[in-house]
Order: sequence, then structure tokens, then C-alpha cells
Amino acid sequence: MRYALGFVLAALLFFFFNLFWPTKENNINSLKEENFSSEISEDEILVSEPINKNDEDRYEAMKSEYKIIEKERRALKQRLARLKHNMWGLKFKKNTAKEMNEVLLNALKLIKNPGLLGSFSDIENIRDEIMKLRFANKALDQVSDIINKKRNDD
Repeated sequence: MRYALGFVLAALLFFFFNLFWPTKENNINSLKEENFSSEISEDEILVSEPINKNDEDRYEAMKSEYKIIEKERRALKQRLARLKHNMWGLKFKKNTAKEMNEVLLNALKLIKNPGLLGSFSDIENIRDEIMKLRFANKALDQVSDIINKKRNDD
């Protein structure tokens, strides 16, 4: 039993050293990469600078658009909470309730898992999300009208 355990440990040590021990090929490749990376010309540095500036401008524009998304989400969330409060205790017909449920769930999906700033690739995607939020908020007008009619009938 001890010999088998010793043999297994020796085999593990052998494979461990064989797997992780640096070889001459790795050293040569890493030296070539170091020499290549140190030979960056001034032209390459000057070309990369406007790209970084453009990226910063793009990021700032996306950040300002994202603030608008946050406001729209907050408004939609408050509107959903207000409608929930107004619906409390009211009973609706099955078809009407089904339509209201569909509209409310679609609006809730936009609030439940919000995309963060990094999940958008450009300003157009952010604007599309803003339009979705505004459309969902506008669709809640229909639900609000149904609730108001029901309250006035009772």
C-alpha cells in the first residue's frame, strides 16, 4: 500500500514538473515579444492618442444618455407603483384583466433587469432603450384609463 502511494505521488510530481517547468521555446518566444513591443514608433503613439480622445468623448456622451435612461426607469417604476396602489381591491373582467396584465408585465420587464452602462455598445442602443421605456410609460395610460373608469363606476 505504501509503495503504491509513493509511486502515485512520484508520478504526480513528475507530471507537475514536466507540465509547469519552463522550456527553452517559451523563453525564446517571450524574448521576441519583449523586443517587438519595445520598438513602438512615435507615429503609432500619435495615432493612438486621437482614438483615446474619441473614446473619451463617446463615453461622456453615453454617460449623459444613460442618465436619461435612469430618469425614465425611475419614472416608470413610480408609475407602476402608483397603478398598483390604485388597482388595490378592484376586480376586473377576465379579458380586461388579461390585457392590463400584459401591459404591466411588459413594463415591469424593462425595470426588473436593467442594462448597465457597460452593456450598451453605442449611443443608439441607449436611445433605443429610452424609446422602449417611454413607449411602456405611454402604454400605461391605457391601464390608468381602465382603472379610472372602474373607480368611477363603483
